[in-house]
Amino acid sequence: MASVTLFAGPSAHGLPPPLRRLRGIRWLPPVRRGDIDRLRASARQPATVVVCDGVFQAAPAVSHAELCRALDAGWQVWGVSSIGAIRAHELRAEGMRGFGWVHAQFTQHDDFTDDELCLLHFPEAPYFPVSEALVNLRYAFAERGAELGIGAAAQRRTLSALRARWFGDRTELRMRELMQATAGIAPARADALLAWLRLHRVKTLDLAALLLRRPWQDPLRSPAPSTGPQRPSSSRPRD
Repeated sequence: MASVTLFAGPSAHGLPPPLRRLRGIRWLPPVRRGDIDRLRASARQPATVVVCDGVFQAAPAVSHAELCRALDAGWQVWGVSSIGAIRAHELRAEGMRGFGWVHAQFTQHDDFTDDELCLLHFPEAPYFPVSEALVNLRYAFAERGAELGIGAAAQRRTLSALRARWFGDRTELRMRELMQATAGIAPARADALLAWLRLHRVKTLDLAALLLRRPWQDPLRSPAPSTGPQRPSSSRPRD
């Protein structure tokens, strides 16, 4: 068995191919309830598991209890990008470790909720997205909003309007419409922001950064950058 088992789906869409071929990592589809227990039962000794993506409507979501059982059995359990970041925040007192910009938002923003990480996607590999995770827009605003002349008030109005909608309705088209109609953002600025977002989806960037940094090799180091993922140009995710 590989030393690290990674459950990933749509967050890995657009990941540079070299990162998909790193040695020592076993890739599995988005995690479902029971997968962690089965992994633990099949292993000869404790290892490392990274939860990135997981199901939560079509099947029961990965449970807190099974993650805690893995931790109690001596496994390193990491969370990143999506449901992994959620569970890592929820189980931070139990020993689950979180990584990345998305995970850091839970402690930095009172209005940050699990719903921002949700999106519709194709149910099989390559899991291409149908809607856009709201956290990706939050990241685009944080990184490029001021430079494009999109003020903090306009950003807040846009995020608030999109939070009020079902996550499956948060398409790029809807985001553009609400940026213009609700926040008064000029079309050219909205288009420039969305074009940047397509190349810098933070959920994918967090996963790429985790694969490059391999924080499980030095778990005592602080692994969760809060100012944005480090992304070498040769490993930048592209769609």
